[in-house]
Amino acid sequence: MIEVVKKNLFWILIIAFTLYTFWDLPRTFYQQDEWQTFGHNLSLGLDVLFNVGPLPFLFGEIRPLSSILYFIFLGFFKFTVVPAAIFAIFLHAVNSILVYYLVNKITKQRVIAIAAALFLVTNSVSHQAVTWVSAVGTLPAATFILLAIISYFRYLDTSNRKYVLVSLIFTIVSLYFKGVGIFLFIFLPLLNMIYKNNSFSIKNTKNIISQNSPFFIFGFIILFVRLGQVLFQTQHVAGFTNGAGNTSYFQTIFLHVVLYPLTSLFQIFVPPLDLYSITPVITKMQYKFLIGSPVVDLVAQSIVADMIAILGSIVMLGALGIFVYKLKDKITTRNIIFTLLFFFLSFLPYVVLDRDSSYLSSRYFYVGALAAGILFGYFVYFLINLNKYFKWVVFALVFLFLFHHGTIIRDDINYQVRLGNERQTVLKGIKELKPTLNNRTIFYVTSDKEYYGPITNPFQNGLGYVLEVWYYDGNNIPKEFLSENFLWDLGSEGYKSKGDKGFGYFQDIDKMVAAINKNKLNSDIVNAYFIKSKEQEVVDITKETRERISTISAITQNDSPR
Repeated sequence: MIEVVKKNLFWILIIAFTLYTFWDLPRTFYQQDEWQTFGHNLSLGLDVLFNVGPLPFLFGEIRPLSSILYFIFLGFFKFTVVPAAIFAIFLHAVNSILVYYLVNKITKQRVIAIAAALFLVTNSVSHQAVTWVSAVGTLPAATFILLAIISYFRYLDTSNRKYVLVSLIFTIVSLYFKGVGIFLFIFLPLLNMIYKNNSFSIKNTKNIISQNSPFFIFGFIILFVRLGQVLFQTQHVAGFTNGAGNTSYFQTIFLHVVLYPLTSLFQIFVPPLDLYSITPVITKMQYKFLIGSPVVDLVAQSIVADMIAILGSIVMLGALGIFVYKLKDKITTRNIIFTLLFFFLSFLPYVVLDRDSSYLSSRYFYVGALAAGILFGYFVYFLINLNKYFKWVVFALVFLFLFHHGTIIRDDINYQVRLGNERQTVLKGIKELKPTLNNRTIFYVTSDKEYYGPITNPFQNGLGYVLEVWYYDGNNIPKEFLSENFLWDLGSEGYKSKGDKGFGYFQDIDKMVAAINKNKLNSDIVNAYFIKSKEQEVVDITKETRERISTISAITQNDSPR
């Protein structure tokens, strides 16, 4: 029995840590962007795959495999996250196993491999790729990135060029899920330099280009087609950088190329709340003139956090340099270079994006976590070899580190469960009071609580759009309302009609009255509800709201100039 456990220890640990961390994920509900994807699936289905030109489809610009995935999870299964959650947990475990296999192959050290795999399983900085349905396409993309790397190592071992083709196929498939693996077109050919003792001579460069011609040809085309649209976009797109002040667009991109991976190297080991808990102290010590200023928190979570992250990354790189120098082992040196190159290049797809704080969005760290786990494994390996007695202290600290990250994920999932329950209560409560829609319907929803600024409902996007999706049956709401994102933005209010169908949503009664008068509507199409936040109950206030509308309309008409 003991031998069986030892032989399968890594399986047991990966599965145990995965289940511990993500057990409650199927109990969550849609968080934000799922509603938009859901609405597009209801209104368009898979038509989006056939309404584009051949080039965007061929080069995975529209993420065709992810579109199919979301069509299943958000179209076929509709108002449940259970299938998507199970898929995410399973694939996250698969990716961790692949990391174990890859690291064990290149290091021949199970301790490093197990530490790397468990780091990925529990990493809280990147967990959004697993816990957010709208980001789940990152997981299969990462799976095929790992398969591409493993296949390329097979080519390096055997010199059989068929594995270059296999690796290319895996790379393309990963792009069909999400473009996070676009760096592989640069990264994989460079492995020849790292593991084949090839210098950067003209002769060796020519040989590498010749042997990897499929990568370079396809990579050049896809970079030209996909990145060209971002770099030369004619209008600003939300989330994408466009330079600032006297800084040009390309200067900003260059800064991001250096800054994003350098800060992220430290950040991926440190949960945001841990880092942000110390930045106010440093800000008050070093920037006393900001005390009492409304921008003090912004400075703490951006400039100061960046400074700490860069310093932390420099310390980590210095420690790695010392370890490598002392070991004087060629395999370790190559593996560390491979890992750092893997990590730094994995952030290339995000250099065209802006950040809201020092950290990028959580899901953008997932591919980097594949590489960071290897660094973590090496740190563990270096430390346990310092002293045979000290290793048990290291193992205890490693367990606490992983447990801390896992607990942060569990807490966030439980928070999403509470939010999900509240959101489902609102939607189910409204539908119980209003089972079906009329040809023209206006919803007025308010509550005794402000959830996000002035927003009086618990949804992180427009409740009007959520209600469109919630009631949509193909007949009662024009599908264009969903495909054109009517009422999608947080705080959106308004009324729109097409033919004899009309739909509206408001939380401001004056705006609703103005829309009713403008569109010459009757107050009897208004359905009003009040959310009792503490009791998590929806109350019908339609009758009194219609009376208020009549009163406000009468006052408005009397006050209008004759």
